[in-house]
Amino acid sequence: MTRPINPNSTSVAATSASASSRLSKGWNDLNPDLLLSILSRLSTLDLIAGVYAVCSSWRIAARDPICWRILDLSDWDAVVARFRALVSFPQVLNRILAFSRGGASIEKLYLPPFADGQDLIFVADRLPNLIYLSLPNPEIQEDEFFLALKIFRFLTGLAVDQNFGMSVNLISLLQYHCLTEFKLFEHEARLEHHHAMIMCHYLPNLKKLEIPVRLSRQAILTFLEELHGLEYLDISGYQDSVINNEILEKASRLKVFVWHSGRDLGEFVVCSNCGGNESVAAPCQCVLEEKIMEWLANP
Repeated sequence: MTRPINPNSTSVAATSASASSRLSKGWNDLNPDLLLSILSRLSTLDLIAGVYAVCSSWRIAARDPICWRILDLSDWDAVVARFRALVSFPQVLNRILAFSRGGASIEKLYLPPFADGQDLIFVADRLPNLIYLSLPNPEIQEDEFFLALKIFRFLTGLAVDQNFGMSVNLISLLQYHCLTEFKLFEHEARLEHHHAMIMCHYLPNLKKLEIPVRLSRQAILTFLEELHGLEYLDISGYQDSVINNEILEKASRLKVFVWHSGRDLGEFVVCSNCGGNESVAAPCQCVLEEKIMEWLANP
């Protein structure tokens, strides 16, 4: 006996098969743009010690230049742990350059604490187009430092130990790089008015300045008065009660001013939306809402 054919049976079966196919898709079937968006948010360690070995689609996406704008190797213990072997800095950098298509898109590099002068020159020879460099090691020789700086042609941001940051020879050389961002790592020495005057003279284009060391009140006023393009000033890394109303008034023109009052951490934020000034430990609600909307609009 022939059973009657249900006209909907074929479409139901097809729909079920399609749904089953969608459910069985793996990570390697992700939309390329979505995959790239995810990988671009991963850390350097995730990219160099795991992602490339997942599958061919992940390997291709992870080599995209957008994933390699920032190279953070400051936590060397984590680097060694991810490689599960003792590796040298040149070995890691060479591997990164080979995987990231020569590192042409790398804009910012954070070196490990032990990176010496030879490592610095090694970096300069391979990444001469760096825009920002963080170099915490205070033991680097000045001649090696000068040689590397001459190779970095487009450097606009630098983070160094205070010994270098307070060196007139180094600061005078930095004037040829038109730095807009400068940071000194924490140190016991006190930064006085004449040090601030030297920095302002040779680095007049600074927009962002981070000085987590002890400063005199006059040094802070010098930065606020002489650096006319300054937008961001962070002096929160030390404990000293030198912040007074005069400093706060002059800092009101900044977009961000972060300090340590000797009692609590303060933050002075100028909101670009409402124009209001907040002397609080977090941005105003207007800024927070804007950031949330940006995040929702760019998942």
